[in-house]
Amino acid sequence: MDMNFKTSDGTSLFLEREGNGVPCVYLHGGPGYWSKSFKYYVGGLLSEEMEMIYFDQRGCGRSEASSNSDYSLERLLQDLEEIRIYLGIEQWYVMGHSFGGLLAVNYADRFPERIKGLILSNITLDMKESFGCQIRKGRKLLGLEPLDFPIHDVSKLLDSFYQTVQQLLEKDLFYRLQFRSLLDKEKLDEIDMEFQAKSGFQSYIFSSESYFQDFRELTSAVSVPVLVLSGKYDYAIGPTHQESFQFKQAVYKVLGSGHHPYIENPEVFKKVVCEFIYS
Repeated sequence: MDMNFKTSDGTSLFLEREGNGVPCVYLHGGPGYWSKSFKYYVGGLLSEEMEMIYFDQRGCGRSEASSNSDYSLERLLQDLEEIRIYLGIEQWYVMGHSFGGLLAVNYADRFPERIKGLILSNITLDMKESFGCQIRKGRKLLGLEPLDFPIHDVSKLLDSFYQTVQQLLEKDLFYRLQFRSLLDKEKLDEIDMEFQAKSGFQSYIFSSESYFQDFRELTSAVSVPVLVLSGKYDYAIGPTHQESFQFKQAVYKVLGSGHHPYIENPEVFKKVVCEFIYS
């Protein structure tokens, strides 16, 4: 069932819920992407075991842009909490992919009493480090020498990133930061034909120092159970990024995948998630 949910500041968000059982909300990545592709490839499997809740973040996908351009971290977390209250859910699992994991961990820090557990797939908690990984891997794919880029200067870091991306795109190599095969990328492209990026959200994120903090420091304070999935070939995040997390109750699974395990092997993705929830 899909619907439109209006936040307290009047922004209309695209919202879906599917299945029965323990509730679990999915937070998509990007930043600035949508939830449709995840639901398409693995949603049917997950909804056999739990109630899945999907929404597109404000300014993303099928949701409205913020009328006052408020895409602050606090506002995004408030949107999520308002959805929980609207749906009448006391506690839920929060599942985040990529940038969505940054939101999930901050939500757990802000509203710990509302979390049954965290499911974190291929997430970044330090975007500076993850952009750095993409630059290093990208230059290697291009056959270029390593570059001494300023990882703590966000503006210069992003300039280096965009330059590397442009060169990768020119040589049809950019997909290799996220996918093990071109076929997997084409699967995602098939769903994303209807996707229209909205520049306001991503522009805000990439120009805001608050999103470029090292949020790994929050992990030691998270007391709920956590599942951390990572990809052995995920160069969008960094295949070892999760090794510096310090969750108190965590299960770590390294999958033989790239950045999108729910596309590469949805059955394995479902199995690992359900084992975590119902073990």
